[in-house]
Amino acid sequence: MKKSWLAALVLLPVVIAGFMRLRLETDILATLPAEVPEVRALKLLRDGFAGGSDLIIALEAEDEATSEELTTSLAERLQKRTDLVKEVRWAQPMEAQAESGAALLAWCVQNADPVKLKEVQARLEGDGAKAQLQKALKSVGGSLDAEKVQRASYDPLGLLDSLDTSAAGALEGSLFGLVSEDGAFRVLMVTPATGVGNYKAAGAWLEQMKGEIAQVTKDETVTVRYTGEPAFQAEIGAGIEKDMSSTIGMTEVFIALLFWIMFRRLKPLMWIQGLVMLSMVLTLGFGGLIVGKLSIMSLGFAAIVLGIIVDYAVLIIQEARQHPQLDAKALRKLAAPGIAAGACTTAVVFLSLLFSGLPGLAEMGLLVAIGVIVGLGVMVFFAPKLAAGKQMEQMVTTRPAWHSNRGIAMAGTLILVLGIAGTFAVKGMPSFLTSAEALRPTKSEAMDTFQWVQERLGRNTEASVPVLITGPAADLRAKTEALSVKLDAAVKAGTLVRHMMPTMLVSDPQAQAANKAFIEWLLREQPRLEKEIDEAGFTEAAMGLLRGVCGVWKAGDTEAAAASILHRILATGERAENADMAKGEGVVLASVSLPGTPGLPDRAKLAELQKILTPDTGAWVAGWETLGGALSSLVRQDLNKQLMPIVGLIALTLFITFRRWRDLVLSVLLLAGGLGALAATMSLLGQGWNLASLAAIPLLLGTGIDYGIHILLALQRTGNDIRTVQATTGRAVFFSGMTTVIGFSSLFFAGNRGISSLGLACCLGTLWILMIVLWLLPHWRAWLGAKKAE
Repeated sequence: MKKSWLAALVLLPVVIAGFMRLRLETDILATLPAEVPEVRALKLLRDGFAGGSDLIIALEAEDEATSEELTTSLAERLQKRTDLVKEVRWAQPMEAQAESGAALLAWCVQNADPVKLKEVQARLEGDGAKAQLQKALKSVGGSLDAEKVQRASYDPLGLLDSLDTSAAGALEGSLFGLVSEDGAFRVLMVTPATGVGNYKAAGAWLEQMKGEIAQVTKDETVTVRYTGEPAFQAEIGAGIEKDMSSTIGMTEVFIALLFWIMFRRLKPLMWIQGLVMLSMVLTLGFGGLIVGKLSIMSLGFAAIVLGIIVDYAVLIIQEARQHPQLDAKALRKLAAPGIAAGACTTAVVFLSLLFSGLPGLAEMGLLVAIGVIVGLGVMVFFAPKLAAGKQMEQMVTTRPAWHSNRGIAMAGTLILVLGIAGTFAVKGMPSFLTSAEALRPTKSEAMDTFQWVQERLGRNTEASVPVLITGPAADLRAKTEALSVKLDAAVKAGTLVRHMMPTMLVSDPQAQAANKAFIEWLLREQPRLEKEIDEAGFTEAAMGLLRGVCGVWKAGDTEAAAASILHRILATGERAENADMAKGEGVVLASVSLPGTPGLPDRAKLAELQKILTPDTGAWVAGWETLGGALSSLVRQDLNKQLMPIVGLIALTLFITFRRWRDLVLSVLLLAGGLGALAATMSLLGQGWNLASLAAIPLLLGTGIDYGIHILLALQRTGNDIRTVQATTGRAVFFSGMTTVIGFSSLFFAGNRGISSLGLACCLGTLWILMIVLWLLPHWRAWLGAKKAE
């Protein structure tokens, strides 16, 4: 007792310190490997650009007038909430966009090809301006091309001739396509006032936004839906947290119910629950001290630990029922070796996940290992004291049982082997799915809204994905131009539908220096050119472009004037450094459209695009569409690297435990049979592996070997008395396996497809291993040469 109090006094401050250090990591991207380019690209996309965290509000009314009125009212209301909103973009009338449009055009002209600007200057000097204006008048009066008429009416001097018209058209489609053709559907893009880089902050901000929007739309017949980064963050993060944390409560309830059905004892159930809670508290304390945080991916450790450590208490109770004459010390001595061997083997397997390339999975492995070791200590220390001499003696029947029949076991073994081989021969091995489907929610309102937006804006047969171009800030213009040429060829080849490269918005220091002379000339000539525009018979509106551009240049800082748009396309200087770019480097955001549907690009075309984005381009796709493939490749590489060390560690642990080659071989056959049967079942069900369900393999190795250890040690003690082992230790192992099945079965209903598939794989694998270990394994041991059991 004194030792117990001393241990408690030592552990208490350690656990308290761990809890004080413990925090919940709510950033989804923090659970993914930062060195993977696709993950880095997503972080850059979110943190490096002004629009990376935009909320997209899709609004559809009965007619164009109502839609425009509601959108304007809503935008104006949100602009007043400066505590919530930094910026709102929507399809405003041209006059309302004059200021920002002039700044953007001034910046583009400032970075235009100096040769083309000299041509414009030469055309407008002297009487050339009058000739240019007469040409523009003819276009306005006689051209059948609406676009040419419109351009001549607001740019009669042809200043925009210095810009690449295809690039300008792509830019216009990328930045200003916020209204449907019929005008009834409109989109608002809202930038949060502060960062919403984690799902809890995104969820709280989104709820406040919905409250504001409801005040405008409450009396109207209108559909309002949400997508964009904050909506995805809130939906995916909260969904995974709910899926993972809800398993704890469900597991606890069903385990308690199973215990009551099997043992019909209330008092043991109560103290088992108490010991489980103590184990979880200590695990969280030690985990907080070592790890410091819990990510949404590692939250699932609790259900796994719960399903494992409760087994240790049940095994001790089973030994107490079988040996009611033993005191606590003797009971501990009898039960501890098997429990310790199983716990150490399980902990070793989960610790191997530390070598995983997925930080969230590595963190979960460490926490499970800590929980298993802590649970081992708690159960072995306390459970014998609570169970010894207080359990009803179990009477073992001597009647033959169907599962103890050697002939049936032999038939079962043949059916298992032939069934696995036959399934693989006919159906093949389960495929490995590299798409991003495993990362998507089963039901996603944000994704459905994103697809709806694309469809209503007339792009329902293509998928747009962002592309980031990185490199030294001084080289970004050249890199963008070079990549644009490659993407033009890809469009002609049918790989891409279109691309939107903001080439003319990327800073070109050399061009800026060369164009200073043209800007100074235009500022001097502005009064003359305005007079000639007026004398040619154009309206006041025809002078708007000239006045706006010259006004921006007179103010001095063109880049700052166009920042509201530039910061959505370019990340340089301090903003690039804040997004973890090296000093002096920058990022350009482009967009490409591939065949497919919104959010689901054609996989073959996407692969072709990725081949175009070679390292020399400094570009890569920055979307969830490619993240699934990248992470899947990483997970497969990790698994290939981990399996041999895991198998080696298991073999070493088993040899130390059994000191007999026969039991070591049987344990390996148990795991091979279970995993083989799982793979065959997946093939029959048409299920494939993905980056989430692949984690079932180490999980099954860690939990499945535990069952084999307990059965094989019991067979050693009883001289291969199969019937007795199946009726005693087998009963406890059955309970242990079913608790694991219960824990993972709760994942069936997860909102995330990957987690749901992980739950299915773990449940099927556990059931197969449980059947083999309880029915076939004892007979396998007898066939290898031991004392006759029947």
